[in-house]
Amino acid sequence: MYLADSHAHLNFDAFKEDLPSVLQRARQQGVRYLNMIGTRLDDVEELLAMSQLQPHLYTTVGVHPHYADEYVTATPEQIAQLADHEKVVAIGETGLDYHYDKADREHQKQVFRTQIRAAHMAKRPLVIHTRQAEADTRAIMEEEQAAACGGVIHCFTGTQEMADWALEQGFYIALSGIVTFNSAQDLQEIARHIPAERLLVETDAPYLAPLPHRGVRNEPAFVAQTLKTIAKFRGDNAKDLADITTENYRRLFRVDQARTHEKGVLAYPIGNRLYMNVTHGCTLKCQFCPKWQAPEVHAFNLALTGNPSSAELIAAFGELDAFDEIVFCGYGEPTLRLQVMLEVAAAAKQRGKRVRLNTDGLANFVYGEDIAPKMAGLVDAISISLNAQNAELYDRHCVPGKTGAYAGLLSFVDAVKPYVPEVTLTAISGLEGVDIPACAAIARQKGVKFRARQLDRVG
Repeated sequence: MYLADSHAHLNFDAFKEDLPSVLQRARQQGVRYLNMIGTRLDDVEELLAMSQLQPHLYTTVGVHPHYADEYVTATPEQIAQLADHEKVVAIGETGLDYHYDKADREHQKQVFRTQIRAAHMAKRPLVIHTRQAEADTRAIMEEEQAAACGGVIHCFTGTQEMADWALEQGFYIALSGIVTFNSAQDLQEIARHIPAERLLVETDAPYLAPLPHRGVRNEPAFVAQTLKTIAKFRGDNAKDLADITTENYRRLFRVDQARTHEKGVLAYPIGNRLYMNVTHGCTLKCQFCPKWQAPEVHAFNLALTGNPSSAELIAAFGELDAFDEIVFCGYGEPTLRLQVMLEVAAAAKQRGKRVRLNTDGLANFVYGEDIAPKMAGLVDAISISLNAQNAELYDRHCVPGKTGAYAGLLSFVDAVKPYVPEVTLTAISGLEGVDIPACAAIARQKGVKFRARQLDRVG
């Protein structure tokens, strides 16, 4: 799985002795993004230094309500200035805590307002802490127009009313290890109904370790257990939910977004893969392809004003630490720009990344020659869109420009097998007339893998 721990306190004394090991264990469990949360303004320098330990360690600037008495004189301008750093992704944690009441309530409210105003100035989302203070939290957030900043209600343990209000305001809801506790049945019920696209996971480490680790020091690696438990009681696939919550994290905190250029989006992240948008040209005009209505995948607009060069695509890699695989699959058919694709694949391999090609399988048919040997050592896996069990059905759904395309596709499967270690044929389940078992049988006959894809589900 591929995960983001949206809230941890790694600068606390609990991690002073073994932080490198903690980070290593997190990485082993698939945690690629991690927010180290600020609780005092005096923490900023230390947290920024820690954020340099790994590429995807980020931090926030904020005053926890427990310490509001110390920062009554802080100004929005001061906090916004502290947040002016590429590794600072949010303001907070901030809010109200009437459970412990460690700071004067009026001071908590004042400092809360100050931080919301700072978030407006800094153009950063908010990390909200609220405990036994829902009415005042909502009132202040509404009065200060916090919805314009966006953000997350961290370590959510509130009421259904609070969850509904937060979602209506456009906020995300983060669940911690508490949701795994046997006593958290009310919270689990709320969690079942949070839209997946608005859900985050967190540890709040070193606190609140999930079952079966409850009672020991929590750490970012344990977010994997929390995610699995949430997926189980929601009836979700754990890997799918991990991908969705990680995309949510990237979207909210504006990290590893689409790599844009004057020609359009050249690369875009989905899960642990970076997809390359090589061309706007296509060999086919598939009737079922959603791009003819809107060229969007996971809210990324993939329309290009021109074909990017290999140098422009390689520059769009950016920081690749969070990604395991580079995938050629964008608005058009990657092999139509074969030389560019191969140059970009070579650059990805030089950086130690696995390379996958999603293709219509018509390259040899289009070029009139066998291009498969050119992929040797550059492409690790190839997914070929079969999409029909016979030529007649294929032509009806995929609308090739000339006859013989289906036979060319089947021939390409044989041609590419000696040069690409992993070959998969795919077909779309739900497409009129497509017989998935028959398509799977063709894959077996060819000695390659098979995968059924879902209609209207791209990426």
